[in-house]
Amino acid sequence: MKKTILLLFAFVAALTGMAQVQIPYQELGYDVHYHLGLVNVNIGHGKVTLSSQGNQFNATLDGNTIPWEGRIFCVSDTLNATMTPGSPLSRETVNYENGWYLKPKVMEYRSDGFVASNPANYKNILGQGNLDADAQTMEAVTVTADMLGMFYYFHEIDFASMSPGQQVTIPIDGGFARSVTVTYNGASNYGGYATYSVSFEYTYQGVATGYAVQAQVDQSSRIPVLLAAELAIGHVEMIYE
Repeated sequence: MKKTILLLFAFVAALTGMAQVQIPYQELGYDVHYHLGLVNVNIGHGKVTLSSQGNQFNATLDGNTIPWEGRIFCVSDTLNATMTPGSPLSRETVNYENGWYLKPKVMEYRSDGFVASNPANYKNILGQGNLDADAQTMEAVTVTADMLGMFYYFHEIDFASMSPGQQVTIPIDGGFARSVTVTYNGASNYGGYATYSVSFEYTYQGVATGYAVQAQVDQSSRIPVLLAAELAIGHVEMIYE
């Protein structure tokens, strides 16, 4: 179940000419759902912040579950990148990327005594911290941090000019991923929004992760109103509030 909680957060043809996308500061809230058989519950919340100025893109994600087995599972990710327009693809150069994983006991989390910066309380993708976290857990945290770049590309990719099934692969320099492959599935509707149906998959340590994230992107705002992944342990979704 711990892997489910992390991967749910873990969960960016032509680009629009040479124009640089400008994104004003935004805070986006998401509810996180888990579904396996008859179990269909809201198990967490996440907040994404993003903005761009010139060719500099900055994004963060902070997420935590509701109390689960006496603990609260948390991720906190940051991505700062330079987005260089090209033809036909933009190239992403990661300037700073880090993802943090914490799992405090509920009473500790809600008290003044919990110090998140204590190395005993965290593990991050730069290898810092002493918290017990296996490789699969940290892969999920890493992909979550990588995924923040998609919030930029959702604004930039000209989905309307693409055909269903068309793919673009975006190269990435300096980060943990080397590329992300985006597949356009066609125009759709979700939750009252006219959307573009999209899937994307990152590489991790040079190899495709093996799980594509499905997205429904609002055609007007270019905000993802749904991010979902089908995992061996169930179906997880981040739904725009």
